[in-house]
Amino acid sequence: MARRVSGVVSVAVIRDLLTRKGAAVAGSSGVLGIRARPEWPNGPVPFAGGSVPVAPCLSSLAVREALLRRGPTGWLIILTDRDDDDLGLGITAHLIGRRLQNPDPWDAVKHGFEATRIDSRLASADHRTDLAMALLNATPDTGWPAARGGILTFDHMMESVTAAHLELPTAGDGLDLTTVLEWTVQSDVARHMTGLGARSGPLLAEMVAGWVADHAGALAPVVGPALIGGSAADIVPLGLVARAVDSSAAGSGPRALFRQQAPAAVPLALWADAAEATIGELIARGEATRDHVRAALHRADQLLDQVEAGSFAPSSAVLRTSLSQRLAALGEALRVAVGGAPVRASSGGPDSTLVEVAMLAKVESAWAAVTGHVLANRVGEVRVPRARAGVQLVRWLSAPVEDAAAFPAVVDRFWQVDAWVDRAVNDATSGVDIEELAQGLRAVLAAVRLRRAAHDMSFAALAVSDAVNGSPLPRGVTYAEDLLASVVFPLARSRGVLFVLADGMSGGVATEIVDDVTTQMDTWLECLPDGATGRLAAIAAFPTLTRVSRASLFCGDLATGEQKVELDGFATLSKAHGLTGRLFHKLALDSSEPGFAIAHDVAATVDDESVRVVACVLNTIDDALDRSDPAGIEWSAESVKHLRPLLDRARRAGRVVVIASDHGHVIERRDGWFESVVSVSSNRSFAYGGAVPAGAVRATGRRVLDHNGDAVLAVDERLRFGPIKAGYHGGAAPAEVVIPVVVVANGQAPLGWEFAPPQSPAWWRGPRAVAPTAIVEAPRKSTPVAIETQGSLFDPAVPESSGLVAQLFASSVWADQVRRSTNRRVTDEEIARLVDALLAAPGNRLDAEAAAAALGVAVVRLAGALPQVQRLLNVEQYEVIGRDSDGTSVVLDVALLREQFGVSG
Repeated sequence: MARRVSGVVSVAVIRDLLTRKGAAVAGSSGVLGIRARPEWPNGPVPFAGGSVPVAPCLSSLAVREALLRRGPTGWLIILTDRDDDDLGLGITAHLIGRRLQNPDPWDAVKHGFEATRIDSRLASADHRTDLAMALLNATPDTGWPAARGGILTFDHMMESVTAAHLELPTAGDGLDLTTVLEWTVQSDVARHMTGLGARSGPLLAEMVAGWVADHAGALAPVVGPALIGGSAADIVPLGLVARAVDSSAAGSGPRALFRQQAPAAVPLALWADAAEATIGELIARGEATRDHVRAALHRADQLLDQVEAGSFAPSSAVLRTSLSQRLAALGEALRVAVGGAPVRASSGGPDSTLVEVAMLAKVESAWAAVTGHVLANRVGEVRVPRARAGVQLVRWLSAPVEDAAAFPAVVDRFWQVDAWVDRAVNDATSGVDIEELAQGLRAVLAAVRLRRAAHDMSFAALAVSDAVNGSPLPRGVTYAEDLLASVVFPLARSRGVLFVLADGMSGGVATEIVDDVTTQMDTWLECLPDGATGRLAAIAAFPTLTRVSRASLFCGDLATGEQKVELDGFATLSKAHGLTGRLFHKLALDSSEPGFAIAHDVAATVDDESVRVVACVLNTIDDALDRSDPAGIEWSAESVKHLRPLLDRARRAGRVVVIASDHGHVIERRDGWFESVVSVSSNRSFAYGGAVPAGAVRATGRRVLDHNGDAVLAVDERLRFGPIKAGYHGGAAPAEVVIPVVVVANGQAPLGWEFAPPQSPAWWRGPRAVAPTAIVEAPRKSTPVAIETQGSLFDPAVPESSGLVAQLFASSVWADQVRRSTNRRVTDEEIARLVDALLAAPGNRLDAEAAAAALGVAVVRLAGALPQVQRLLNVEQYEVIGRDSDGTSVVLDVALLREQFGVSG
């Protein structure tokens, strides 16, 4: 009697046998007899684009009948538990190989992996046959990757299964905790594990989970159960929550609730470190806004609530809730810091110190907590830039402002400092949805107004007494009607110029646009005339209206009128200076064909070297005053229509670009008042009739081109004489009067010009130095002192420098370094500024912009200036000062400085 068999053959085994017996060859045929239990609940076996029928046969007679039913061609599978002797030669002669096949699933597995043998770990595995069947069932349509060296190892098997079914990206030696955790965030692990289990059975799925967990190191007790239980997506979110829970007391509610969610006995700090590193790396790769990262962060917030650990969230540098709470803490610090500003302004004046140093330190500490959060710089995070504006304003309020008693001084104060204040005010005013931060920003803005309002009034008083009468102006400042003759035309004699007039661009908006042009369009570098200490400026004609100031600018003389006056005046002025020039207004710039950024005529003119000055009027900013929110717009080369394509065209044509305006503007912030007057020329100007309302000044003289030379001009930004709009111009506030003038060049600076150092104030870039060190704002240009006159004495031009730097310059080591230095191009003053700035900076580290500003050089020149400093400070090649690991920041080793120079200050 034949020996019974217990095995049930699988589709995978049948397919493997068919393949090995040549059934995939076109036109082949045969009968494949397999010794197995004669059970087959399935239909024909799909194979090689067709199907092969399967006949389960309980007896020899059943086999014979199946053979008789078979046609002359094609393939047939016979399943029977009879053996060859029972069937007899009459039947086995019809079978492939003249015998029944006794399939070993491991033979099929080896064949699938192109292996000749399997390693001992697989050969001795529990449920060995079930594992082989599971592997066969899990075979992907593309097959398994060949076993290395013909030996199928356990690791190769697991790598192949996870790659085929679980989207685990790295295998073998590259599989580590970081890879595993990133995989749980980026992939739908639960769905993949369910799919693997359904296809292969639970045995292989459990083995895979254990294998992956083995590569997770100390988190193996977490990873394995999570993979089996379908909660892999919670591994990283729970780790993020673990940081907050770890900050709670032992035996607290959050700890107990957390262990209900994650019972594995893994140290909380270790779990938190791994999870935070994972999210931090994903964000560093630019995945902060990807759905999987957002889902992980959202889930972490949910879990944080479930374990009731929300009050401990600030300890985390990753949780979204933590960033909100850190911003709230910053808002409270801002509010407290400026709480005494009104009293201080009343007693010492608005230009006195309005924020105490101790309060500033608390703000900086809270700000450092915000910037230390990995989500602080993610795309779309608007709260942090608005909070930064509040911090910048508090820095400004924490230092006294020198009195500006003359018109040149107030012009410089506005363009070099207050324009940046206005930019920060616009950012902060946009608001946030965190109550504490919103309250803090509101308090800061109120304190800022105390000082800025006083500055505006002092500026206007001097402007109407001096500037409107055409009094001489200092170097670097000119009148609108002289701007072309004094700046643009001299440049055009040696190099073609693109003159961009951004109608209505204020000083604050200009700082934002120029920053974007020189950073995002990195071929453009800002330039200053040789010896200049800051950006150029011009003074608008009054009232500060387009038909007044723009007409005067293009005519080269005081004039009023619309575009025809400007076109005729520009043509006449260019010809008078022996130059060819063309002026394009909005319609000409807009007349481009679909698909073209600028009109063909404009593009051809920019390319034409014979046209020395191409002037283009861009109306985006002025238009925003009527129809949108100029304070809420992020001003850039892209947001000002036509600016980016014009700059691109000018770069290819080799032109220098001068960016200026005809006047600025003030913003409507919904907290002003309306004065009903007659004979208005704008919302900010009207004819003098015997009275001047509060917040305004009377202007008379030749540069007042309306109202017979006698007008009342609004100064306070809250005052208007007409219907409410988004913003206004026409008045005498410096934001309306001072015309920003910025020159940028590509490749090399124009003749008689040099690349500019960073123009932002120190408080804009980073923390203000406090006792015992004080940052001295770097002048824009300094002249090196001859080596023989320097000696080792501390340069008296830096009276506020720290004691440590004074001792440095007095040391014998410094004297030796100076004697050895040849071709020295940096001064003691510049080195003192850089060292003092580094001493004051967090971690004694400055970014490239701040370091360049301290040295008084353009950022692009820092790479040449820093080695000069290093040759003096890096004694015997010990790196006292050098580049940080990021390759851009500059870092000072204070301990090494003390040791090398024998100083202790």
